[in-house]
Amino acid sequence: MASACEKESEGVTGQTNYFVLNGARTMFLSIGEEYVEPGYTPYEGASPVEVVITDAAGDVVSKVSTESAGFYTITYSNTSKEGFYLEQTRTVYVYDASVEASLAGTFKVDCDATLYNGDTFTDYAAYYKGLDNAQSPYVTDEISISFATVAGNIYSISDYFAGWYTSIRGRGGYYAEAYGSSYATYFDMTGYIILNADMTLSMLSSKVRAWGDGLDYLQNGVFDPETGKLSYDVSYAGSILISPVMYKD
Repeated sequence: MASACEKESEGVTGQTNYFVLNGARTMFLSIGEEYVEPGYTPYEGASPVEVVITDAAGDVVSKVSTESAGFYTITYSNTSKEGFYLEQTRTVYVYDASVEASLAGTFKVDCDATLYNGDTFTDYAAYYKGLDNAQSPYVTDEISISFATVAGNIYSISDYFAGWYTSIRGRGGYYAEAYGSSYATYFDMTGYIILNADMTLSMLSSKVRAWGDGLDYLQNGVFDPETGKLSYDVSYAGSILISPVMYKD
């Protein structure tokens, strides 16, 4: 457990005491389970710790509710006696243990059925392969999207864009080749998604590393455990609508 935070400011270097969080930084609760705040330990001379709770939509709420699945970010902040500001967070995931179907695994994108602003990924892949630019050799319509269990019916998704930028536009392979392997997924829209009891999908969070922003919304999300088909519509940057269709491997 860290007792202090190293800070440098205006030529002054040294230990600056703020506060330390008690308990885990990430917590998992099933629906109906009570949330018990682990708290924090402030240091002498620091200002009182301010606690702000936000829900998955980013709205400030009064408490962590476990009535339905979702997640909460609890932000703790204060100022040290030397005048330095510190902010720390704790994430609380609320999951539905009754949902038996699972998204965990990989899904193959159906590029003939997946649309970008009304046209298929297949058509766009052919177009971008035909262009004479640095990214064209990396264009591919062989795309797989992965889902990993976070807790219960909450999953991480490798790319809400379903490979639009990394595969159809060829940026993943190009950036990996030009700038290093860590850039292969630079244009993936990652995040967390819920599989509800009625097999609909709800977005919890989204973020693309390339630009640092997220999706406008996800709607019409549904998973059919019998066929393994998953589909949804996502809006991005106010003018892009991507409608992936994919099947579980």
